[in-house]
Order: sequence, then C-alpha cells, then structure tokens
Amino acid sequence: MSLFPSANDFKSGPGVEKDAPRKTGVGRFFELVGRDMSGMFLANLLTCLGFLPVICLVYIGFLMNSLPVMVLSAAVGGILAGPVLAGMYDTVLRALRDEAGYWWTTYRKAFRQNFKASILPGVLYCVVVTVQIFLVYFCFSLLYHGTNVGVGMWVATVLNLVIFHMLFSYMWPQVALLDQPFGQTLKNSVNCLIAFLPHALAASLVTVLFWGLVILCMPLGLLLMLVFGFWFQVEITSQIVYGDLDRVFRIEENIRRLHDAEYEAETAEERSGDEE
Repeated sequence: MSLFPSANDFKSGPGVEKDAPRKTGVGRFFELVGRDMSGMFLANLLTCLGFLPVICLVYIGFLMNSLPVMVLSAAVGGILAGPVLAGMYDTVLRALRDEAGYWWTTYRKAFRQNFKASILPGVLYCVVVTVQIFLVYFCFSLLYHGTNVGVGMWVATVLNLVIFHMLFSYMWPQVALLDQPFGQTLKNSVNCLIAFLPHALAASLVTVLFWGLVILCMPLGLLLMLVFGFWFQVEITSQIVYGDLDRVFRIEENIRRLHDAEYEAETAEERSGDEE
C-alpha cells in the first residue's frame, strides 16, 4: 500500500472528533478496542485463515522430523501469510491514526495493494519464526532428556528471538504504510530498532511472551489465536512503535496534506460542474 491513500480509502464511517486529544498507554488501548474491536477481530480471523496453510505445512515437516521440509513449507506458506498479516497491520494502523472508514472497504483495498509487496516479507517472517520455534523445541527437548545445550546456545536462541522480533516490529508497519523496495524497508527497520531501542525491545518482548504463551497452552492456544491471536499482539506492538514511525516518516502529516489536496480538487471540480 502506498503511504498516500486515495480518496476512495476515506469513506463515511465511525471515527473520532477531529480535535479530540488522543489518549496514551492503557487508556488508548481500551479506547481502540472499544471503538474498532469489530474490524480488528474480523481482520484477525482472516489472518488466522491465511496462516492456516503455513501452520499445517510446517507441522507436517515437524512430524517428519525434517528442518529443511519445515523451512520449505514456511517459505511456501508465507506467500499467503504475508498479505494477510499486512492487512492486519493496516487495520490496526488505521485505528491508531483515528482514520474513519468501513473496515471491509479499506481492508479489501489495502490487501489488494499490499499483496505483491508483502509476499517477500511474509516468506522471510515465516521462515525465521519456523527456525526459531525449531531452535526452542530443540533446546527444551534435549533438556527434557537430560542434556543441556549450554549457556551459549540458550543465549543465542534468546537473542535470535528478541532481535528478529525487534526488526519485525518496525518492518510490518512499513510494509503496510510505505511503497518502497523491501531492501529499503529492512534498512529502515534496522535503523529504527537502533534509534528507538527501548521501544523496539518492549515490542519484541510483548511478541515473544504472547506467542510463547499461545504455544505453551496448545491445544487451548488455538482458541487463543482465534479470540486474541494477531490483533492483540499487533495492536500493542504497533501502539509502542507508531509514534517513532510517524516521527520518522511523517505519516499523518502527509496524509493530512493529501486530504487537503483531494478536497480542493473535488471542490474545484464541483464548481466547474456548476458553472457549466
């Protein structure tokens, strides 16, 4: 999706008062949940459906006890998982910037615009997460059988989890917001996680702890995915990093400028039509 949406993205729908001050922290979270829960929940269901193929394919590789099959399955499944996750982020980011509009109209347009650009990020994301799950399982499996992999392996596994999800916390919002090459997105993400290290670390810990809880609660974790799943984690992490992204890329300033330009163009067109 481009950083500059078209006029069709902004249809009549629920929103907030133009000059109302935004809440922060927990108050902001519950404000968005109360106002935009239906859209986030529906986007979450579509995201769960989009991740179903990659989960099934990776599980087949897991049953075969083959990491190469798991990685290949993750890459194939990421082709669909990427676009639906980008759609989830687009839904949450629209809520964060208090953008009025009907959910299905904006989601469908964003999904179509983001589809190609989100495939490669989806493949990378699914492959990395699959390898991370395998590493964690490998470490705990050896520990269960009385063999400790050593402090170095545990430290490397934890750092792998934390650093990559710091990167992903800034990568996915850019995929949903900006029209740019994926290499530039990765470069920007690295720069952001260094420049805003405390926020990046906080977002990463939220992601790791939440999905760790979901996995530990399996098979109950499947119900958690359907009810809370992606929207809960994406909303919290996006709320943490959104201010950083808006400061760097001037997202809302550019969108307001676009709104003003479109309004002036529509007004001029109406005046010319009346004169005729």
